[in-house]
Amino acid sequence: MLTATLSYSQSQKQLIKVGDQLFAEGDYYGASKWYNDALQIDSVYLELKYKYAESLRLYNDYAKAESQYYYIYKKDNGRNFPLAPFWYSTMLKYNGEYNEAKKYFKRSKRLFTKDKKGYHYQKVMQEINSCEEAIKLMKDSLPLDIKNIGNSINTYNSELGATLINDTMLIYSSLRDEKMKDDNEVSDTSQYLVRLFKATKNGELWQQDSKLEEKINEQGFHIANGSIDKKGTTFYYNKCDNSFNCKIYSILFENNTWGEPTEVPNVNQENSTATQPFIAEINNQEVLFFSSNREGGKGEMDIWYSRKINGNFQTPANIGSTINTIEDEITPFYDNKDSSLYFSSNWHYGLGGFDIFKVKTDLIKTQEIENLGYPINTSTNDFYYSIKNNTALITSNRKGSYTKKGETCCNDIYYYEIPDTIKTVFTTLEELNKYLPVRLYFHNDHPNPRTRDTLTDLNYLTTYKGYTRLYNEYKREYAVGLKGEVKEDAFVDIEDLFSSYIDKGASDLEMFTPLLIKELEKGKEITLTIKGFASPLSKSDYNVNLTLRRVSSLINYLSEYENGMLLPYINGTAKNGGKLNFVKVPFGEYQSVKTISDDIDDKRNSVYSPGAALERKIEIIAISVNDSNNVALDGSEIEKLPLLTFKDTILTFSENQLEKRFKIINNGEAPLQIFSAEFCSDGFEIIYPTGEIPVLTPLYITIKRTATSQHYCELTLLTNTIPNVIKKRIIVFE
Repeated sequence: MLTATLSYSQSQKQLIKVGDQLFAEGDYYGASKWYNDALQIDSVYLELKYKYAESLRLYNDYAKAESQYYYIYKKDNGRNFPLAPFWYSTMLKYNGEYNEAKKYFKRSKRLFTKDKKGYHYQKVMQEINSCEEAIKLMKDSLPLDIKNIGNSINTYNSELGATLINDTMLIYSSLRDEKMKDDNEVSDTSQYLVRLFKATKNGELWQQDSKLEEKINEQGFHIANGSIDKKGTTFYYNKCDNSFNCKIYSILFENNTWGEPTEVPNVNQENSTATQPFIAEINNQEVLFFSSNREGGKGEMDIWYSRKINGNFQTPANIGSTINTIEDEITPFYDNKDSSLYFSSNWHYGLGGFDIFKVKTDLIKTQEIENLGYPINTSTNDFYYSIKNNTALITSNRKGSYTKKGETCCNDIYYYEIPDTIKTVFTTLEELNKYLPVRLYFHNDHPNPRTRDTLTDLNYLTTYKGYTRLYNEYKREYAVGLKGEVKEDAFVDIEDLFSSYIDKGASDLEMFTPLLIKELEKGKEITLTIKGFASPLSKSDYNVNLTLRRVSSLINYLSEYENGMLLPYINGTAKNGGKLNFVKVPFGEYQSVKTISDDIDDKRNSVYSPGAALERKIEIIAISVNDSNNVALDGSEIEKLPLLTFKDTILTFSENQLEKRFKIINNGEAPLQIFSAEFCSDGFEIIYPTGEIPVLTPLYITIKRTATSQHYCELTLLTNTIPNVIKKRIIVFE
């Protein structure tokens, strides 16, 4: 028995040893496979779990990394692995879970408060604000069709840094020389080098042409990041050693013939890297932009530039602290059409890791930085932005890239055609629906506690202001009996409850109402569908009346808005024929989470907990408009809408539970149809009714969990309701 135990332990040690070696060599994907094999022997070894999580993060498998960091965070709470909560928060952001990421960044802040000038404290504070900005950016997404450039250029490895030489030729960097087997193992690491390739456009399709000449793609070096001057006669690129210490080289290109490469003088500096050159012309003077970690910078990698005077590049200058930060600014591109520098940063407020930014500058005056927004930027890494005529190129590891190693593993080249304007133009109704659902929250049993009335004289704004005055009471009561880190986490949860939900709801309503007025002033008849919810603290019939009072407070707010501006539309007396109708759907506590306490003596959980508070709300979920044909936006008749209702707000699995049925009901006025169901990651399957679901007929969906490692997912259902996309969170307790 002892011999078997020693052999078992030695086997795991050997697997870890190989994983450590690969990790040290920068082969994070290979390391992850060995660490994962070691975890099959002992899955609760936290140090090994952390190594596995690190390898997953560093080869960009954000979904799996999030799961591993979450496990470590819950078991360790930052004691032995203080960066696990930080990286868990970061992975949430990279997976687009901005509200959750913001909450956990706030929680991880306490681990770094002893060094408020240190990187991690500053980064956490920056990311809290960045998550808030990301939510706004996603709401104001741009109408752009960004496409993968295709698998004749992009491979299962990484392609990056494409530059259009002209409308039909581009040069890009690729790891396509990597020898990969079907099992994703690299068989010949001697060829694991970045190379420069040329591609040509045939009709609408880009096709790989050839690798650039060997005098450029020098053996034993990584060659990347091509840029050609305005005349099309001098090509700049990087030559990097195996440690990715890079220097900038140039080579003449005349009559389709390459000259001899030479190191660009006065730009490269020993003991630093100079990478991603871009040559531009500003005020009739050539300027070479590049990214470097040379001395004199503001942070890690900075944007630098060197002016060319009398044929010689001058001593490089740092572009300044408006652009450069304590972290990384990379991949510069200058566009003369709008006198703007485009670059990527992982510090400025953004959607993911690296986002693409734009700033107007003539190198003397620099204006404010602008995030290019979604879908140019995503929750992943986006960089190497460049423009030629009306075509823009991007490098990204977003979902949709070609890969065998995980959906966000590797970089691909993407492109889009730039329209005359990319400003989003909405009709008012589209803009109104874009803000849905508007969620408004209430204190326990408010408005008008201890009554069975279905109406109230109070308006929502009054109840909201009263609610915000209870902030300190909520912090105090929710932290009762708690000490140390757990108490601090409770404070963070309440802070997040008020800022991310209660305050946000009031702000959304403030933006929503003027848009509603704009549409009614056109003489439209508008119908709002409003759902009301309550926590399970009272009996069902009482809670139904309570939710109706909450809906009534919203109607009062609209009636009293701007001295009764909306009142004629609500009363049906508007001279232009416009009318505002309401469909009230009072759920009471029917959809409340089962785990929410209904014990009046346990006020910490039944009243003051974020879980209970998030149940006490109303939602504006749908807007329809009555034109001459009396139909809604999706073609259904006004006020005769299906409404998919789940018994459970969050779909939960207990430990080791692999299959569960969840009750649904069509609580609307028309037959319901579920067209499709998708999950945010692998590991789940669903069986759902494929035919019409009659009104008020309870049915079930069955969800099977096929991967025991998943701890949460999001189910997205496409239905014929308004809105027609319904998302439900799935949580697995392990």
